[in-house]
Amino acid sequence: MTTPTGKSAAHPRGRVYAGLVLTMFFWGSAFPTSKMLVLEVPPEVGAVLRFGFGSLLMMAILFRRSAKPIPARSDWRRLAVVALVGVAGFNTLFFRGLFLAPASDAGIIIPTMSPVFTAMAGMLFLGEGIRFGRVAGLAVSLAGAALFFGDALLHTAGQGGRVWGDAALVGAAICWAAASILSRPLSVRIGAMPTAAWTIFLGSLGLLLISSRELAAVPWGQLTGRFWVVLAYVVVFPTVIAYILWMEGIRAIGSGQTTSFMFLAPVFALLIAALLLGERPTALQGAGGALMLLGVGLINRS
Repeated sequence: MTTPTGKSAAHPRGRVYAGLVLTMFFWGSAFPTSKMLVLEVPPEVGAVLRFGFGSLLMMAILFRRSAKPIPARSDWRRLAVVALVGVAGFNTLFFRGLFLAPASDAGIIIPTMSPVFTAMAGMLFLGEGIRFGRVAGLAVSLAGAALFFGDALLHTAGQGGRVWGDAALVGAAICWAAASILSRPLSVRIGAMPTAAWTIFLGSLGLLLISSRELAAVPWGQLTGRFWVVLAYVVVFPTVIAYILWMEGIRAIGSGQTTSFMFLAPVFALLIAALLLGERPTALQGAGGALMLLGVGLINRS
């Protein structure tokens, strides 16, 4: 007879953890591959193409597999808020940041700052315990952020583009943290797949409105074959598959513990950015990123 702490309980949680590690690989790869998209199209267009096609694929999967694909009327308001913040807001800022700053900056800032903002919100607004380890982790992460951004400012004197790009990426991290917290009640109540599909679909409608002018100006016939291959990859893997696995993690183990897996994404992001784009952060930026990762580990330590 198994107990709640036995193998029968551990196995499903192990599958959730494995899915989150795979998600971090896909999301780590999304930083350099999304950067490759905005080398050929405006950032707003890159965002709507990725999530527009992704939403169509997810809706097809949802209606094929779910016995109840349409949520109750009471869930639509929260779905719309999560879509606005976590898809439209996040991706507008994310792709704008990628357009102005290196993909390696995005790979460090978003995965490390999102858990920090999630923990801060939990302590300030959600009644989570204010423990010494969490406060120390926040302090270490913020010190690492100061080191990272300070070095970025020194290397971009007279070139404000990267600074504004990094600021947009910080805004994207705030959006992601807020959406992770807001989406958990939905993923528990209606399931991970419906939550992911409807938030991406509604968010892509917002992105379509934002990008309508830029879409009309794109020279579609001049886009390279590499662009379409990269777009297909980011639609299927970092968007559809990773988003479903992420929502399942939030449903199963909560937003705080799920978000802590994002410490893996910078590792994958930096390796793939170096391989595909030849980007390498400076030593001080690497040290700042390491401090942010250490802080995230302290925040989420059991």
